[in-house]
Amino acid sequence: MNKWTLLFFVGVLSACEAPDTQWHLALKHDSQGVVQEGGINELISAVRLGCNIRVAWGARRRADSTRTIEHIANPVWVSIRDGQSVEVQLDDFMINLSVLGNPPEEHPEREPYGGTERAVMWRANLKTDGSFDAVWYDAANGEFITRVPQQHPMSWFVDCIPGEAEPLFP
Repeated sequence: MNKWTLLFFVGVLSACEAPDTQWHLALKHDSQGVVQEGGINELISAVRLGCNIRVAWGARRRADSTRTIEHIANPVWVSIRDGQSVEVQLDDFMINLSVLGNPPEEHPEREPYGGTERAVMWRANLKTDGSFDAVWYDAANGEFITRVPQQHPMSWFVDCIPGEAEPLFP
């Protein structure tokens, strides 16, 4: 009986496997929104077709250019503005998790962003013009800590091949 039960569960789990998703670059732009690859119309079409989106960006440290970081995120909110640009909002991220509870003097660069003694959340609004508006706030009480508007080159990926799509309004 155990053998049949095991086979049943293996069969059910096999049927539940998600298919491999192919992500495609729809748009890549520089920090001022100048298109480097793909195009804004491809991204807008993908949004109108209901495709999933991921936004990727990275940076090189100013103080030590050998140190880099790269990010990719799935937005929680996507907007098409006037049929010409896309704006997304990223979900909360505990920005100081790796140093939370450490002595503040060990991480003085964290002080303007909430320090190391309280849980600090981060959220961002990204646009296809290269703008990247990040905010930091206290996780416990929602108290605003700081805002850092910036510009970044970004890559926008979609999980479909964009095609013809009508606007989402009548």
